[in-house]
Amino acid sequence: MSPRIFETAIAAELDHMRAERIEPFDVHAHSGADVDGTTRSSDEHLRDLERIGGRSVLFPLCVRTGYEAENERVLAECAAASDRLVPFARLDPRVSGAEAAAAALGAGARGLKLHPRGEDFALEHPNVDAILAAAGEARAPVVVHAGLGVGSFGPILLELAERHPGCPLVLAHAGVSDLAWLAETVPEYPSIFFDTAWLVPSDLQTLFASVPPERILFGSDAPYMDVDLVLAIALRCARHAGLSPEAIGLVFGGQLEALLDGEGPLAADAPAPARPLAAGETRTASLLAAVAGCIWGGGDPTSPLELATLSLGPDDLVMRQALAELGEEIRAQSPDAIAAALMAATLAVTPHADREPVIA
Repeated sequence: MSPRIFETAIAAELDHMRAERIEPFDVHAHSGADVDGTTRSSDEHLRDLERIGGRSVLFPLCVRTGYEAENERVLAECAAASDRLVPFARLDPRVSGAEAAAAALGAGARGLKLHPRGEDFALEHPNVDAILAAAGEARAPVVVHAGLGVGSFGPILLELAERHPGCPLVLAHAGVSDLAWLAETVPEYPSIFFDTAWLVPSDLQTLFASVPPERILFGSDAPYMDVDLVLAIALRCARHAGLSPEAIGLVFGGQLEALLDGEGPLAADAPAPARPLAAGETRTASLLAAVAGCIWGGGDPTSPLELATLSLGPDDLVMRQALAELGEEIRAQSPDAIAAALMAATLAVTPHADREPVIA
């Protein structure tokens, strides 16, 4: 059986990455057993990293028993694979402050993770300020969940960045909680970064188009997102947004390396102007976003998929084949349907990113 379009598109992005000698460095991955039932071993993550040829930060999944033992476990896992894994400690500001942050960093953690939704706290909590102060003294990055379930953080983000300029503050999930307004302000706050741990290609397009590339770090959110898929989507969106190979290398590994070494942010060339989507391309992209949303949410994607197919011109051979394959995945109730839908949506919003035909 020949590879399907979404598999070919993923492989093509990874091939481009390897050809440019980029070794991805993931700032956002978990291990352990989450309260939602999700489990992930460090060995499983290492197998994913082997496929993409990269390295990864690792921190615990959400637990209700405290993070001291979990952080120790992550330290041991990373010590056993120090060429591939870098430990971050997860903290709950409701019970931990500066002392716990300093102890975790002193024990070998290279950074910290805060999850306002998982631990149900606000960034205004005084221990958040104390944790960032300790991280700033060590010049250690702090990854903060900034995706679904937190609303908008608002001005507190800028206040924290002002008070702790030595602490790289990494907003997870493309910072979608505040991307709509924060991107315009980012140049004034050199300690604010965004990670790419997000599967909505239009959001990633917005991220790469509105935030300087030196402020963007590759993240996967494994195991909640497939490493190969989220990497391929982010790579293609970065190229379509006009990032140079050097800037892409910074986003997908070089900048994180510099931050962990206490340097940076390193500078990157501004992206070349991206070609806007034509009206028909916008129509297809919006319909495919609806398809992916239906699959993700357990709805019926049949109607938006039909409309997406009808939106294509007679010469849109790649998209026609991609949507035909997507229809087959949906009818078969395949677990690959969501990956097929997301890559089809990515191809739709990045029509000018191809260096060579996806199909002959």
